[in-house]
Amino acid sequence: MKIKSLEIYGYGRFIERKIEFNANFTEIYGENETGKSTIQAFIHSILFGFPTKKESEPRLEPRLGNQYGGKLTLIQDDGSLVEVERIKGSATGDVKVYLPNGTIKDESWLKKELNYISKRTYQGIFSFDVLGLQDIHKNLDETQLQNYLLQAGALGSTEFTSMRELLNEKKEFLYKKNGRNPLINQQLEQLKELEGQIREEEAKLTTYQRLVDDKDKSERRLSNLKQNLSQLSKMHERKQKELALHEQTQEWKQLETKLNIEPIVFPEQGIDRYESAKIQTQNLKRDISLREERLAHLKAENEKITVPKQSDIDAFNHIYQQENEIKQKEYELKALNKEVQDKTREKEGLKSNIGWQTVHHEIDGSEAMKSHVSNQIKNKQEQTAYIQQLERNVEENKIDKETNDAEINALEADIVPEENFEKKKQHSRQVFELQEKNNLYQKMKETFDKEQRENEKRQNLLRMSLIVLALVGIGLTIFSFVSSNVLFGIIFAVMSLVFIVGIFFVKTKKVGHSESFSKEIDDLEIQINKLEDNYDLDFDLDDQYRVREQLQNAIKTKEAIDKKSDYLIRTLEQAQQQYQNAQDNIDKVKSDLFLSEKMSDELIVDSIGTMNKIKAHDKHIDELQQQAHDLQQQLAEFYAHAQEVTKQQWTYFNELSLFHDISQWLKTETSNLEKWTRNNEQIELIESEVSQLHNRLNENSNVIARLFDFINVNDEEAFYQHHVQYKDYHRNMARFNDLTKYLENQNYNYDTSSKLSEKTAAQLAYEDEVLSGQVDDYNDQYLEMQSEVSDLNAKITDMETDKTLADLRHRFHILKNKVNDEAKDWASLSYLQALVDGHIKQIKDKRLPQVINEATDIFKHLTNGHYVQVTYANDNLMVKQNNGQMYEPVELSQSTKEILYIALRLSLIKILKPYYPFPVIIDDAFVHFDKQRKDIMMNYLRQLPNHYQILYFTCVKDTSVPSKQIITLDKIEEGGKK
Repeated sequence: MKIKSLEIYGYGRFIERKIEFNANFTEIYGENETGKSTIQAFIHSILFGFPTKKESEPRLEPRLGNQYGGKLTLIQDDGSLVEVERIKGSATGDVKVYLPNGTIKDESWLKKELNYISKRTYQGIFSFDVLGLQDIHKNLDETQLQNYLLQAGALGSTEFTSMRELLNEKKEFLYKKNGRNPLINQQLEQLKELEGQIREEEAKLTTYQRLVDDKDKSERRLSNLKQNLSQLSKMHERKQKELALHEQTQEWKQLETKLNIEPIVFPEQGIDRYESAKIQTQNLKRDISLREERLAHLKAENEKITVPKQSDIDAFNHIYQQENEIKQKEYELKALNKEVQDKTREKEGLKSNIGWQTVHHEIDGSEAMKSHVSNQIKNKQEQTAYIQQLERNVEENKIDKETNDAEINALEADIVPEENFEKKKQHSRQVFELQEKNNLYQKMKETFDKEQRENEKRQNLLRMSLIVLALVGIGLTIFSFVSSNVLFGIIFAVMSLVFIVGIFFVKTKKVGHSESFSKEIDDLEIQINKLEDNYDLDFDLDDQYRVREQLQNAIKTKEAIDKKSDYLIRTLEQAQQQYQNAQDNIDKVKSDLFLSEKMSDELIVDSIGTMNKIKAHDKHIDELQQQAHDLQQQLAEFYAHAQEVTKQQWTYFNELSLFHDISQWLKTETSNLEKWTRNNEQIELIESEVSQLHNRLNENSNVIARLFDFINVNDEEAFYQHHVQYKDYHRNMARFNDLTKYLENQNYNYDTSSKLSEKTAAQLAYEDEVLSGQVDDYNDQYLEMQSEVSDLNAKITDMETDKTLADLRHRFHILKNKVNDEAKDWASLSYLQALVDGHIKQIKDKRLPQVINEATDIFKHLTNGHYVQVTYANDNLMVKQNNGQMYEPVELSQSTKEILYIALRLSLIKILKPYYPFPVIIDDAFVHFDKQRKDIMMNYLRQLPNHYQILYFTCVKDTSVPSKQIITLDKIEEGGKK
């Protein structure tokens, strides 16, 4: 998987920024504050989610309110393009993955595609910077440095080892065998102390148990007294209740006696019905009298009105309804006359515009004619423009020819003779050869001098060695003769003599350089001087080449200008002939259309349109005159008919005021007819109302009679007296029912209430006094027993308030629970530590050998063969120098340790390539390297196979990287766009 490009909608200070990456190696160069770290954080955020509040990384949301997020375009292993877009939404953002077939996937698909790697693991393996290299130079001992490098090569990060150390620290904090300070050890000691204190306090429980038994007996006697007292209190309350209800029961019994008669009846709502019927009877009599008076008045008024004939009204209405139509026709007649005048004037104006005296209907004004004329005019205009263009080209061709002639003359004046030109070329070659031989001679001389000095140095060193050996030999010879060892003395004497002779034979060999080479240089100088003396070579050879080339080009240009001039003259004559043909055709068209020869060509097409308008106006005027004649005839017929209809109503007929007169007559006669009709309708309505009122009067009289008959009375006074008796009866009945319900609510039935009403108030008071005395006696006994129980409770409470035993037991159980919880935590930590150790061992056993083998090749290449092997044995990492010497990492130089770290990281990336084919991000990790090592490192990264992608962020531009593989970041302006 590779990153083809990224597009930032809004992230940090970047707004709407798109960056394309090289498929293999890209150097992202920029000074500080140009956004290199922001781009790295953007890549991590799009792939793994935006940082949450639980993480220490900043979210880098844009401050200008732009959309937060962006997208990456990824190149899959099969070459397909996938777009991963993540924008603000949930805590880590909402992600959409756009596949080449148009399918959209979600976060789960992306995690699966990334092989479920986390952001922290990705950063620990595929993304490293100068900070990771600086960790190597911290105050680490040999073991710590070993672990750090192994973590980089086998695990990719320090997560697992840090977790193992953290788990071990937490375990030792909780419990340590034979320890005293760990938490669980201290808690176990505290439990032993609490157990001894609890046994001491449990011995004090015997006295407390006896007091509790006495208290239980007293509480049982107190409970019996309380039950008896409760029963007496209930009896006393019932007696007091009888005293309270005694008056109600006696009233209830008296009402029962009064109501023991035949029930009194009365019509339902009898009073209301009677009074309503009485009032309605009075109102009906008054309404009947008023309506009879109104009826007589309307009949007298109708006798005075004369009603017109309906046929006359219809005839006048028919004429009046035609008012708008007649006025419209009169308006149309005036409009037609005015339009005839306007069209006539317009036709005369159009005839004057084109010079016509009469209308020629026979001319052809069709669109075909217009098209023919337009084509002829267009042809003429094109020929005119073409002729003008040709004339301009002819003039330009003359100017070009004159310019070309002047250029040829100037070039011929600048050209030197051919002999001088050839000698100049020979002179240039010999000068160049002389310079090359001088340079070679100088280099040979410097080499020979250097070799001579080295030979002299070696000879001096050899001579000094022979002198030292001769002196040593002489000393040994003297020592041998002194010690009577003649044989060794002779041998050493011969050797000393040989060394002395060698001193004189050692001479420095003279080294010289070629004299023939010097002679060749002298001959070349003589030839050059001879050429300069015999020929005029004071000119620039390159200028002569250029002038001769320009002259050839000018001659070719002259030939082309002459050919072009002949072609332009022939073409101009043909264009002039075509122009004359177009002019003749246009003149013929003007004659056929009866147009003046002075009319311009551009107006001919418009004139055809004007001719068509003139013919159309002439025809339209005839049609308008015929319409005006028809309207005039229709108006004359209408007024004749109107005069015939109205002659019986009035003798004078006026066309101008006809409709006004008819309107006035219709208003007057229609008003009289409506008034007569309205009065007649009211007469019928009032007669009907009077009949209905008489019927209602009879009904009300019948209602009053039925009410009197219901209770057998004859007059109004007896009716009201019976109503008073009815109300008293029902009031007593309601009171009786209320008392019955009240007594039933107090749980008094008919028999109980009857018995209570028979007793006297004195009897009830005596019974209440007896019960009150019994309740007081039992209350005294209850209080004495309650005091005894209180004393026992006080003694027990005194003993119970001493909470020493309870506190000890409580503390014991709490501490015991804490010990159990801490023990569970210790067991969980032990289990986790075993899992981590097993995982680290599995990774080391399986992956580390592969990583070490691959790291050997990388480390050897990056150190230019100075170190040939990386080994791992007995949990120790070592490197072998090319001389066979083994070194531990702590013994290496700073940059060599960094190279070893990088080799392990790159080796791990290669081993994990089948599972995690991700881009490698490097952030200025080589700042401590010298130029040679940095060049080796950069060349190695750039020469990685094509299925690797390297994104190298730096603030120092590498000039060896091609410009197509460099992205330069400028300072970010306000708003993020750059």
